[in-house]
Amino acid sequence: MSYPADAHWSWATSLPDLEGEAQSKTHLYHWLQDRGSLTERLRQYCQHFRVQLLNTAQVKLTADQAAWLGVERAYCREVLLLCDEQPWVYANSLYSPAALSAVPALGGLGDSALGELLFEHPLLTRSEFEFARLTVGQCQQLNQRLTSGAQPTAELHVLLSQLLAGNVTGLPWARRSVLATPEAAVLVSELFLPSANPNHALYTSLNKE
Repeated sequence: MSYPADAHWSWATSLPDLEGEAQSKTHLYHWLQDRGSLTERLRQYCQHFRVQLLNTAQVKLTADQAAWLGVERAYCREVLLLCDEQPWVYANSLYSPAALSAVPALGGLGDSALGELLFEHPLLTRSEFEFARLTVGQCQQLNQRLTSGAQPTAELHVLLSQLLAGNVTGLPWARRSVLATPEAAVLVSELFLPSANPNHALYTSLNKE
């Protein structure tokens, strides 16, 4: 039984000071700190949005992940969020067996978005965010993990290969938080993927808001 892909990313409770950062990066930071539905926001910036299921498995949790959910093992669902067939976000969600029993729909999402299930709940709450910026080594590990799985992801492999070759905008940022209803809590990690396209909306869409 393995750990989730983000188990050893360097999570912190705050983003660094934005002073002196490139304008494009400050646009991304607005996405990182948005507390609304990421699914709904992504839909605003593409013609066709879809979820690609990568993997579901039972995993071990690190001590800090266990502290979030109160269990030592959990179910893990890994997906890509694609806009116009380009991978914008890699995400994984962790939930306990008790959460699955309370909300069986968690285990049957398939290619549906988690946000479309949880954000419909009137009593949904969201914890404060933690943030991490991947290193080159962590990008390599993620690339190896996803391309060796049961469902190879050619688009993400190409994107991460471009990143490792220095052909994209920079090392990616991630965030995580717990989405909770009275019935279940889910620890959601979302990695905002860079792009070789300088007009990628994660970096420029602030001007449209």
